[in-house]
Amino acid sequence: MDKVVISNVEVAEVGEVPQGPKKLEPKLPPEIPWWGKATLSLFVLVLPLLCLIAIILRVSLRNQPPRTKHAMLAYLSTLLVISGLITSLAIVVMFSLAPPPAIGNSGLSELDERTQFPNLPSISVLSGAEVSLELKPLVVVISPAAKIWFGHQDEPANSLGAGALLDVDSNGYLFVTARHVVGELGVSGRLQHAFLAGLTGIWATADIVGVHKQLDLALLWMPRRSGKAEFVQPLSSPKDGEPIFVIGHPQGLRFSLSSGIIARKEGSIIQISAPVSPGNSGGPVYDERGNLLGIVSATTDKSINPNAENLNFAITSDALQSASDWEFFAGGQQYFDRLLKMRATLRP
Repeated sequence: MDKVVISNVEVAEVGEVPQGPKKLEPKLPPEIPWWGKATLSLFVLVLPLLCLIAIILRVSLRNQPPRTKHAMLAYLSTLLVISGLITSLAIVVMFSLAPPPAIGNSGLSELDERTQFPNLPSISVLSGAEVSLELKPLVVVISPAAKIWFGHQDEPANSLGAGALLDVDSNGYLFVTARHVVGELGVSGRLQHAFLAGLTGIWATADIVGVHKQLDLALLWMPRRSGKAEFVQPLSSPKDGEPIFVIGHPQGLRFSLSSGIIARKEGSIIQISAPVSPGNSGGPVYDERGNLLGIVSATTDKSINPNAENLNFAITSDALQSASDWEFFAGGQQYFDRLLKMRATLRP
């Protein structure tokens, strides 16, 4: 086949190929009129109402052309996302600037309303039933304070311990517990507090007013709102082999009573055979006449020592008789001195 050659002159003679008339596309009206978009956009500040409108429009658009239906649903989705973000931000700001109501009361009504407290030490030996009846009301649940997110208030933490009532007068209540139960303390003078609850389970706040310089002990003070009945907890030095009662909240089982003996005493620490578990820490160790012998401090962790069986320890109540062994703040010195004076008036 011969090759066909086209010269530049021949191309120039042809010129441009005339094009036909341009096809004009029809201009369609907007899927959503401007006034409709403006009206719907006003509801972004009220998310529940916008959700209701979206549901109504979704149902009413079933018979509309696909173009209109898809445009409206896309616009509503955008508005719902914006409204959700605005609502979430408003909630965060509200909880940050306006703290929620206080969780803890300023007192324990069950103690305020008592007309009399047990007369201790008891003249006769107390049975387990009498210990439960007379001494459980002197024990409280204690939880360290934990910060609430986006707020200025505190709430009880997830951990629980126990505490024992030391004395009561017209001004308030002094409690003792294990130092580790109330968490990190403000020993530099910064006032901190913990949460207390009695048999009713209603939380109240108490100030941490003292910590022992060497031992795992802390003092808590709570003002009194009403009532006149007074009480002071008698102490006694523990003796080897002496029968004891322990009250606490093992594994969250509040106000559980267990019994045993003093297995061994070494310095300020006593080993007890009464069963204790996490939740007993800070709880009292009583003798058979209601004297306070010690405060539960620790138990052996079987995950570390799997062969250990029922090895439990408490701090002797002797630590509650010398003010020089304590570091006080927020009025703690005054409360402790008053306790020593009240105890001096007890019968031997």
